[in-house]
Amino acid sequence: MTEHLLVALWRAASVSPDALAAGIVEQWWPEAASSDAVESCTVSLAETDQGQFVREPDANGLVANCDVLLALGLTRAHDLDDVPQRDVLHGLARRLEVWRVVPHHQIAWERTWPDGEFAPGVKREAVVRRKPELTHEQFVRHWTEEHTPLARKHHPGVWDYTQNDLRRAYTPGGGGFDGIAELHFRTRADSVERMYDSDAGRAIIAADVRRFIAGPSPESALMRELPLRT
Repeated sequence: MTEHLLVALWRAASVSPDALAAGIVEQWWPEAASSDAVESCTVSLAETDQGQFVREPDANGLVANCDVLLALGLTRAHDLDDVPQRDVLHGLARRLEVWRVVPHHQIAWERTWPDGEFAPGVKREAVVRRKPELTHEQFVRHWTEEHTPLARKHHPGVWDYTQNDLRRAYTPGGGGFDGIAELHFRTRADSVERMYDSDAGRAIIAADVRRFIAGPSPESALMRELPLRT
């Protein structure tokens, strides 16, 4: 049975975006791929222009949006030691968060591109917390069973939608989060112009989000997705 990890990485001040991408694809992945434990891997890299999702730079002038999201399917995902070639990732990062997750693929595209080729369009990644009066199980049930039909109806531009149920944080900074949403759009324009079907649809989604999510996502980014092993 495949177990799943999500690894979020914020680049070190000494590492440029291009060097980070090269470090992940050309340095980390060839070494990680040699492990028999790695069944699948998808890399998502932050867009240079974050548009409406840009966050204020930190004290070092670095934008606070997540730079890389790694989705790993492993034969074992019990603790940090199961992250392949973790020392390479630490060498590229100023911050690294790791979660064991259960992914729920709610809207799935028909893929026509090979491993090693970027998926079309862009993906919005958002980390979310549940409302304090809900248990994690209640949050996940509402997200997957009640929110999903609304998303399918009122997000016409969403091409692929995955809800990652965060089961355990393996790093201290990842605690307190309950899910990571991944909404993929065929084009960047779709992420703005076709996010909602109407003003009424926007209001319906907003009202439902308020029922189970505690405020806007503290971590959100626009990314491009690169499948490396599927």
